[in-house]
Amino acid sequence: MTKMLPAVTTTSTRSLLAKATLFAGSIVALAACQEPKEIGLDPTTPVGVFYTDTLTINRSTILFDSVRTNKAAALLVGRYTDPVFGPVTASAYTQLSLGSQFIVQDSLKVDIPASQIVHDSTFLFLQYTYAPVYGGDTLQTHEVAVHRLTEDLSRTKNYNYNSSIGYSTQPLGKLAFKPTPGKSAYVKIPIDAAFGKEIVAVANKDAGKADSIFQQSVKGIALIPGTANPSVLNFGAMGSSSAYTTVLQVYYHIQGKTTVLSQTLMVSGAQGRFNRIVPNRAGTLLSGLKAGQATSSTATKGQTFVQPGTGVTTKIQIPGLDDLKKRRVAINRADLVITPVAAPSAQLDLPPYLVLAEAGAQNQLLRYPSTDLIQFAPIGTAVFNRSVSSWYYPQVRSYNTRNKSYTFDMTAYFQTIMSGLTPNNGLLMMTPSTGNLVDVSTGSAANQAPYYLNDRLWRMVLDGNASVKVVVFYTNTL
Repeated sequence: MTKMLPAVTTTSTRSLLAKATLFAGSIVALAACQEPKEIGLDPTTPVGVFYTDTLTINRSTILFDSVRTNKAAALLVGRYTDPVFGPVTASAYTQLSLGSQFIVQDSLKVDIPASQIVHDSTFLFLQYTYAPVYGGDTLQTHEVAVHRLTEDLSRTKNYNYNSSIGYSTQPLGKLAFKPTPGKSAYVKIPIDAAFGKEIVAVANKDAGKADSIFQQSVKGIALIPGTANPSVLNFGAMGSSSAYTTVLQVYYHIQGKTTVLSQTLMVSGAQGRFNRIVPNRAGTLLSGLKAGQATSSTATKGQTFVQPGTGVTTKIQIPGLDDLKKRRVAINRADLVITPVAAPSAQLDLPPYLVLAEAGAQNQLLRYPSTDLIQFAPIGTAVFNRSVSSWYYPQVRSYNTRNKSYTFDMTAYFQTIMSGLTPNNGLLMMTPSTGNLVDVSTGSAANQAPYYLNDRLWRMVLDGNASVKVVVFYTNTL
């Protein structure tokens, strides 16, 4: 509905209406102080303050063809079935880094011959955390199998949620365990002795002194979930300085001595690992999704969806703005309120934050043409712009547990549409995370896209027209 702003009102948007009422009162007061006979002009263009909360909004579900999952700070491993999105399987792939050179010397700093370095045992230590965990029953048994990569993991390409890489079918080791609820803890997986001996054999050689040489033969490992896993766990991937980490520990001794020594191999740097997330949408409302195409809410029973880790998001378009644009209207304030369906459980939770980004004409993220690093245009905080500053100060909105919604100030963005500076192509919902990435910098520029377009497995369902609502306050010359 479109209304002339009343002098006194009590609605769910009281604070906004109070501001608009004060604005209207200021206009009336000014007119009272400057009567027409005093300034010699008749008030031929009276101005009123109006608001509307019934602008037409169209929703659709978009499937991105890629969501970058390398540089992830956590290795996602497991599987679960979402009642709306269907089954999801997550596995992780990573190179191994020597951390420090694998040099074994005697007390006189003389290299020990390889034939005198005896392998004892090798274990993979995985530290999991329940912040977050995705899926169902966390008290059931989880199984993780460790496989050897048979294909090089490139450091110069981006890997997406649907990327794949070859690994040996025979596991190096596996472990079934029951996670400790509400805590983070280590699991210890015994690794095949032949693999450990191969690593010990590089000591004091060129392959033991440089990762680039070492990784030519020991390409890395894959973490594959068992068939009965009830959820997806986060396994740390940062390194020794992180709160949680993944390391391969190789134990050995010098022939004729009893002292146990060890070499720690770290999960490789951020570029040398990625997560593979495979959804199975058969039989769900999302079964017909195709990359780059918009599936209208009318085709999915009035619902649209967001699941960042599998490339699913909601696009919103507001054709009602075009109707306002045809009139002599100035927007004073505009709020966009997104009210999702309540989360079914803590393990199938809503995104803690949302960001809105401009959509291109082909349902893709709008990209800046001037640089390869700044990849899409989020809506800024104070004023809307297409500059680099909007990357560092995007309008991030957290989920309000009292109102059960996310609320965005769209004033500046709508004003640019009304003035013709911005096409009204729609907005895409993004789910930023402060813990999903490391090192987004490249020289003096920054690639912030993965900060917003990430492999988190939060999920959100928007059901019905009331799930997205716009409240606009505007002035209109009559």
